Amino acid sequence: MPHLPSIRLMPITAMLPCAAGFAMADERIPPILERYCYGCHADGMKKGGVSFDNHRDMKTLLADREMWERVRKQIDFRLMPPPDEDAPGDTERRELMSWIDNTIFSVDPDNPDPGRVTLRRLNRYEYSNTIRDLLGVTPHVDDILPPDDSGYGFDNIGDALSLSPIHLERYFDAAETALDQALVTGPMPRERQSGRLQGDGQPRDTGRHLTNNGEVTTVFTAARPGRYRIEITAGGTPGGDADPDMELRIGGQPPHVWKVTARDGAPKVHAHEWNVDSAGEIGVSAMFTNDFYDENHPDPARRDRNLWIVRIDLAGPLDGPPPPKPETHLRIFGEGKLPEETDSSYATRVIAAFAKRAFRRPAATDEIRRLRDLALKSSGNNIERGIRDALMAVLVSPSFIYREEAAGDTAGDKSLISEHALASRLSYFLWASMPDERLLELADAGKLRHNLSSEITRMLASEKSSSLVTDFAGQWFQTRDLDIITPDAKLFPHFDRQLAEDMRAETGHLVAHVIRENLPIHTLLDADYTFLNERLARHYGYPDVNGNAFRKVALQSPRRGILSHASILTLTSHPTRTSPVIRGKYILDNILNTPPPPPPQNVPALEANREHGRDLPLRQQLERHRSDPACSSCHALMDPLGFGLENFDAVGRWRDSENGHRIDTSGKLADGRSFTGADELFKILRKDPHDRFLRAAASKMLTYALGRGLEYYDRTAIDRIVSTAKKEDGRIHSLIHAVIQSVPFQYRRNTP
Repeated sequence: MPHLPSIRLMPITAMLPCAAGFAMADERIPPILERYCYGCHADGMKKGGVSFDNHRDMKTLLADREMWERVRKQIDFRLMPPPDEDAPGDTERRELMSWIDNTIFSVDPDNPDPGRVTLRRLNRYEYSNTIRDLLGVTPHVDDILPPDDSGYGFDNIGDALSLSPIHLERYFDAAETALDQALVTGPMPRERQSGRLQGDGQPRDTGRHLTNNGEVTTVFTAARPGRYRIEITAGGTPGGDADPDMELRIGGQPPHVWKVTARDGAPKVHAHEWNVDSAGEIGVSAMFTNDFYDENHPDPARRDRNLWIVRIDLAGPLDGPPPPKPETHLRIFGEGKLPEETDSSYATRVIAAFAKRAFRRPAATDEIRRLRDLALKSSGNNIERGIRDALMAVLVSPSFIYREEAAGDTAGDKSLISEHALASRLSYFLWASMPDERLLELADAGKLRHNLSSEITRMLASEKSSSLVTDFAGQWFQTRDLDIITPDAKLFPHFDRQLAEDMRAETGHLVAHVIRENLPIHTLLDADYTFLNERLARHYGYPDVNGNAFRKVALQSPRRGILSHASILTLTSHPTRTSPVIRGKYILDNILNTPPPPPPQNVPALEANREHGRDLPLRQQLERHRSDPACSSCHALMDPLGFGLENFDAVGRWRDSENGHRIDTSGKLADGRSFTGADELFKILRKDPHDRFLRAAASKMLTYALGRGLEYYDRTAIDRIVSTAKKEDGRIHSLIHAVIQSVPFQYRRNTP
C-alpha cells in the first residue's frame, strides 16, 4: 500500500489536538491511518464509499459519524484491511478504536444526552392490549387495523409508526367494534340460546333440509320458570296447491302449526311463546308433516314440496327483571345515574374517569367539557347512549392513539419525564399496554419514582409481563416470522403449521422461564434443558415425551440454548437447505449486536457445484463463492459462525452428513479463536470477554423500551446498564431494572 506525501497528514494532524486529553493517542493516529487505510480510502480513492479526503477539521469529522461507525466496525471485526494487505496489530487497533470513540463519538458521562423523544402511535399489539385493559374486551384488531412497519428490529419504533388516512378510518372501526362488545346502552336483551339440530333430513349450512316428512330436534335449558319464546327460522318450496306445514312440539304442549310461506332462498322467523313451569331441559322438535311430490305437475315450481329448517333459537325468560348489564358495561357506567345527578353531572363523572385511564393522565378541564357537551348533544332521551358517543371520541383522540410524554422537572438541557409519562413508559415496556390503577395512583401522588423498584417487581410477576416473551423476545429472536416460513414440502413433508407453532412455543417457554426465575441472560445461550411436547420431541428424536403439554426436558449435548432451537434454525435456513451465511448473520445481528454491512449490489446467488456426479458440500460451495474479494471479508466473519451449526438441518434436526459427505463444523473467528461443532461455538459465545451478548440484550431492550434506534450518545447508558447487570451475574431482572433506571428511559431532551 503506497505511502502518501506528508502534506496529506497536515490537516488531520492539525485537527487531532481538538480532542482534549488524548494527545499521546493523537500522535499515533496519523501514521496508522496512513499506513493501513489511505491507499484505498484517500487521495481520490473511495473504495467501499469510504474516504478520508474531506475530514480536515473537527466540524467535517463530526458531520460524518455514520462513516466512522462503519470504519470502527470494520476495524473491530478485522474486516479491514483485507486479508491480503498489511494489517495493524491488536495495540494499533485498540488505539484507533479508542480515538474514534473519544473523538468522533465523544459523550459526557456525567451529563449524558437522553436523546430525542419520538411521538409514538400505539401499534396493533399495544392497541389490542390497551383496549383489553380499558374496556375488558379483545376485538380482533388484526382483522381491522393495517399492519405496522418495523424499524431497528421492532414494530413499536416511533419513526416507523406513521398514521395514514386508512389508519384513521380503521381506528374508527376498531373503536366502534370494541364499544359494541363492551357496552349495552339500551334495554338488556334477554338470554338467547341456539340449538344444535339433529334428526331427519340432510345437513344444509347450520340447519337441515327435509325432502320427506320428518322431524328435527334440539334441547334447550330453561334458567328458571317463566315465559319463553321459540324462534324457528325456516323456508320451503310449495308443492301442488299448498305450502309446507311445520309443526312445533314442546314437551306435552299442544302442537303449534305454521304454513311456511317463506321461500327457500329467503327464510323467515316463526315464533311461538309459552309458559315454562320449572327450570331444566326443554326438548323441542319441528316436524314437516305434508310432503308432496308429483313429477307430472303442470307447474315445475310446484312439483316437490320441501322444508328447510335453518335454525331454532330460544329467548327468555321474557318476564321478570331483565338480566344484569355485563361487567364490561359496569366498569364504565357503574350502577348508573345516581338520584341526585343531572345528565350533565353524570356524563362528566363517567367521562372524566374513562378519559383519565384512556389518556394515561388526568384529562384537562376543557377536554372533559367538550366531551360532556358532545354526550349531551347526541344523547336524545338516553344519556348513556350520548356518553357512548363521547367515549368513541376518546378512543379516536390523538391522546389515546399516541403516547404523550410530557416533561417534568428540568435539569439543564434535559428534563425528567413526568410521573404519568413514566407510568406509560413502564407499562408499555413491560406489559405492552396501558398503566393499571396502581401505577396511575402513584403517578397522581407523585410517588412512582420513589416506589419504582417494587413496582417493577410487581409488574414482572403479573401475567401481563408475558408480552416480554411474545412481543419483545418474539421480535428480538424473530420467532414471530415463523408464520411466513415454509420449508420445501417434498424435502420436509412432516413440517406443518402446528409444528412451526410448537417450535415458536419452545423458545417462548425458555424465555419465560428465564424471566420468571430471574436467571442470567446468558442462560438463553447455554441452557442444558428446554421445553418440549410430544410432537416437537419426536421431531428432535427425544423419546419418552407424551402429550401436547410442554414440559422441561434435559438436553443431550451439543444442543444448548436457543441457537439449537428448531425455531431459530428453521428461520435461518432456505426452504431446501441450511444457510451458514444467514445463520452467521443472525448470530452477529441478534446475539453479538454487530450486524455486518449490507452485501454489495448484484452479488450472484450461490449455485450448486458438482464433482464426480454429486453436489459438493455446502462449505466448499461457499468457499468458492467468497473467493470474490468483494465478498470475502464479510463472509469470513459470518460463515464460521454458521458452519458451527451445520449439524442441524434446515428444520433443526440433527445430522452428521450431507449429500454423502461428512459435515465439517470447524471454524475460526476473526479474533483468532477456533472451534469445532456447535458445543464449542456455544461455549465461545457464552464466554465472550467483551460481554457482547449482554450488550446485545441491553441494546435490544433499550431500543424496544424507548421506541427509537440507539445513537452514539446512548453508549454511556448501555455501558452503565451492562455494568449494573454484571454485578448480579447478568440476571435478567437486574438488566430490566437497569434499563428502566437509565437516563434515556427517565429523561427527555429539552431541545429537538
